[in-house]
Amino acid sequence: MKAGSGVWMSEGEKVSVYAQSGEELRVECPVCGSEAILRESLYELPQVGRAVLVSITCRACGYKRADVVPCEVRRRVRIYYAVDSPEDFNARVVRSSAASVEIPELGISITPGAAASMVVTNVEGVLRMVQDAALSIEVLQGGAKHFADEIEEIIKKGARFTLIIDDPWGISSIEPRDSAKLILEEVEGTAAD
Repeated sequence: MKAGSGVWMSEGEKVSVYAQSGEELRVECPVCGSEAILRESLYELPQVGRAVLVSITCRACGYKRADVVPCEVRRRVRIYYAVDSPEDFNARVVRSSAASVEIPELGISITPGAAASMVVTNVEGVLRMVQDAALSIEVLQGGAKHFADEIEEIIKKGARFTLIIDDPWGISSIEPRDSAKLILEEVEGTAAD
């Protein structure tokens, strides 16, 4: 690493002026076993605080994965957002890799798995992820295309529903234009409890 502003991974390769530190390691690709590059950089991020950005890339098979791992545990939060107009679909949504997502009116409940990563999108993007998951199930098991079509109609025509994010790390957020449609609840306990 070079001294001065920003973090340097190798000679001439600057990561960011915002990074506090950075490492690059050669590791085994979890898919093909070839050599892959693992990069870790410590950042100070708005809303998240200190976090490690981790990425792994394998040139041999094309495998890529990136994630944001918070260094600080906050109070658990539960966020409720009332969607009832097309403009509400544009609200920014930040979901940590530990947060669950629910839309009770549509029967949607998403619990993160071990491979979940942090997502920054909008309400429409959340619905598109649900739609993509439904279409994947259609390919594997059948019977989910009707549900994916219903999601498409909601995206096109709008609907009334509540988007709920429950985050044990306390870093997820929904950022609408009209904050009156948003309820933020701090829940007893943290992810460490």
